[in-house]
Amino acid sequence: MAAENLSNKRERKKSKTVKHSKRHNFKDGSSEDPLGVPSEIAPAQITAKRILDSSKSMQTLLRKKVDPLTAQYFSQIRDSLEDNSIDLESRPIFCSKALRATRGIEVELSTDMIMSHTIETLLDGCELDPLCEFLRSCAEVFPSITLDKCGSRVAEKALKSLSLHLQDEESHSIVGDTLTKICQVVARDAINLMSSIYGSHVLRSLLCLCKGVPLESLEQFHVSKSSIILAKRLNNHPARQIGKNHESSQLGFENVFKSLIMEILNHAKDEMKNLVCDKCSSFVLQTALKLLVGDDQLMSDAILTILQCHGMNMTKDKSFEVVMKKNVLSLLQDPSATRLLEVIVEVAPDSLYDKLVNEVFKGSMYTISLQHCGNFVVQALISSSRTCDQVGVMWDEIGPNIRELLDSQKAGVVASLLAACQRLQTHAQECCEALASAVSSKSESLSCIIPHLLFLESYLHGRSCWEWPEDEKMHTLGCLMLQTIFRFPKDFIRPFVNNLKSMDVNCILQIAQDAGGSRVLEAFISSDVSAKEKQEVISKLQGYFGELSMHPSSSFTVEKCFHASNMTLKEAIATELRTIQAELSKRKHGPHLLRNLEIDEFAKRPNQWKAQQATKERVRQDFQAIFGSKTKHQKGDASAHQFSESPRKKRKRHQEINEATFDDDAKSNATPSKQGFAGNKHVAKSGYSASGSADTNFIKNPAATSFVANSKKRKSTTNELADLASKKSLSQSDVQKLFETSTQNKGKHLESKKVPFLSRKQKK
Repeated sequence: MAAENLSNKRERKKSKTVKHSKRHNFKDGSSEDPLGVPSEIAPAQITAKRILDSSKSMQTLLRKKVDPLTAQYFSQIRDSLEDNSIDLESRPIFCSKALRATRGIEVELSTDMIMSHTIETLLDGCELDPLCEFLRSCAEVFPSITLDKCGSRVAEKALKSLSLHLQDEESHSIVGDTLTKICQVVARDAINLMSSIYGSHVLRSLLCLCKGVPLESLEQFHVSKSSIILAKRLNNHPARQIGKNHESSQLGFENVFKSLIMEILNHAKDEMKNLVCDKCSSFVLQTALKLLVGDDQLMSDAILTILQCHGMNMTKDKSFEVVMKKNVLSLLQDPSATRLLEVIVEVAPDSLYDKLVNEVFKGSMYTISLQHCGNFVVQALISSSRTCDQVGVMWDEIGPNIRELLDSQKAGVVASLLAACQRLQTHAQECCEALASAVSSKSESLSCIIPHLLFLESYLHGRSCWEWPEDEKMHTLGCLMLQTIFRFPKDFIRPFVNNLKSMDVNCILQIAQDAGGSRVLEAFISSDVSAKEKQEVISKLQGYFGELSMHPSSSFTVEKCFHASNMTLKEAIATELRTIQAELSKRKHGPHLLRNLEIDEFAKRPNQWKAQQATKERVRQDFQAIFGSKTKHQKGDASAHQFSESPRKKRKRHQEINEATFDDDAKSNATPSKQGFAGNKHVAKSGYSASGSADTNFIKNPAATSFVANSKKRKSTTNELADLASKKSLSQSDVQKLFETSTQNKGKHLESKKVPFLSRKQKK
């Protein structure tokens, strides 16, 4: 049997040899080359074979086996680090010495599945000099390390360890030299790194490190969650704040960063059509654009290169708009490309953004809004609007089609448009009327607009037979749209206010218990609706304040209701909270609520508590009368106050108003006032509301909702100042809050007056 098998093998081998030895000419006269293929197709086959061989050699390089003695040595190092036999003081020296032993074999160790973890530990615990020596030694093969799954983690750890030394000015030069050497090599292989799932992540971290972004801020320049993006877009601050959070960029290496960006774009411009549609490459380009905010010239060059318009002049080339529009519209069907377009419209300089609005998207916004991917680009475009004229272009196309957009499940576009109109204070009445008519029919009139928006998704699925659902989570975007609506002037939100007032107790209670609905109530209480109407809604929750205060999200609503109530309602709320004081104090949010409402004082000395609350209310009214909004004074509320002013103060106040109104910059950017708001002249330039505030507090409880905005520290409100003024004794946090407020006001006063510094002698 064995002999038979052996003979069969020999025969098969002999037949293969004979078959391989038959060399002959083809009918057309062409002959086979040594590779066994016709000469006409040999070059292509040879090229493919060389590419295959090079990829195999790369794999061999990345996964080269570590020498047994070296593996044993680093295994002993790993054991010494894991069993804590090395004290904390000598650990950096130990790691530095062990890291020097990797010279020449960095690729083998970094790409080994076991040894790579040891190298990460050494990089995390070593000193700066050995860390820089390691990076400079492996600089030429750094791209090979980053393209590997294990090696990319080693590269990330090395860059993060390097970023810890950015704050040390003495180490700045050695870190800069190390980054320069790495960036020179990385730029030559930028396309491969951008297209790699591992290399792209390392490249993004390298860009952030060169820019000087702090370690804790790296995550926001990588991929952001869609919920966070939504929250930022629907907040009231200007959209171009996206890249202005790297406050420590002065510690970076600006020249190295710019050189790396320009080299990457230069190498990638010929392949940009494919790179923008690649998920990994798109992430790299998004990070680069976010980091370029502030450098308008380089930003414009980068955007034009990404949009395949490099080398064209925006003002002189007549075909520029045509080419850019064609290239932009061709990218709207790809998810990776559309996410890149979102970042482009958010960070684009004003001149380029205006061209995108008026030359590229104008006339196509509604059509793009109906697309699966394109609607997110329109949302970003609307949220990034800088002037009332730009919002006017968007409203003309999208405003009349709000009902169709809601039916097509594109509520994000509608919410972005409402937020932009409120931020720039334009088209107020049109927004309210269009939204109300979009979610109501002629038979229902305007009696159900708030319920329909609260449960927007279920309402759109069953318009004809819709009923108020029980125990159903309220729609996120519907709640956000209502929050925006209640920030409009009270003259235009009358249907929404009347609708909320007409609801029964059960509906109001269900709204207050929901995470999104409670914020709608808070927005209503914070609106400029009369106190009587607010208390009419608040009174419907009487008897349920104790139950609501037990939940983190609705506890904020209870606090809002308390501050907006009259003395009778305040006493009722305090009485309900006193009965559950012991249980509420055990909750995480309970002590804060009890302290703010002074329930302990109410339980011990109710009469004194009442007198204190009456004093607070009186002080609050005085604060409102003196420091109230300018719009009220302009409408005539300050007419009585004007008689008490001296002629000198009157002239000074009128002079300040005239200077603010007829400022040259404001005049050059002024636009005609749209229907809905008064005083649009300054808004076109600043993007802020007339009161000068930028309310970014959409969400207070991250656990309650899925979207959280990282808002800046807000200014103290009139109510807070009134509370501080009426307190008998101030806590440490109260003093700090008051001190910060007075310092800010003093700084602004000194800056406006430009008072020179006086020495003691000069003062005397």
